[in-house]
Amino acid sequence: PGVVTIADFVFGPETVEVRAGQKVTWVNTDDSPHQIAIAGKDLRTPVLLKGQSASLSFDPGAYEYICGLHPNMKGRIEVK
Repeated sequence: PGVVTIADFVFGPETVEVRAGQKVTWVNTDDSPHQIAIAGKDLRTPVLLKGQSASLSFDPGAYEYICGLHPNMKGRIEVK
C-alpha cells in the first residue's frame, strides 16, 4: 500500500489510499524524469530519474498532485 508507479507518463494507481502516518512512495520506471508536485502546497519531490523513488507523508485529507515537469499527469492521495 502507498506505492505509486510512474510508467508511460501515467501514475498507477491514479488514486492511492493510505492511513495517517503512512508514506506514499513514487517509483519512476519511465525513461523520462518526473517530479511530484502537491497542488495547493509548497511541496515537491526532487526530480526522479528512471529507477529513483521518493516518499512523502500527509495529514488526513485528500490531496491532488501533478508531475511538476508534465502537468497533464495527475493523481490523488486519500489519507484516512
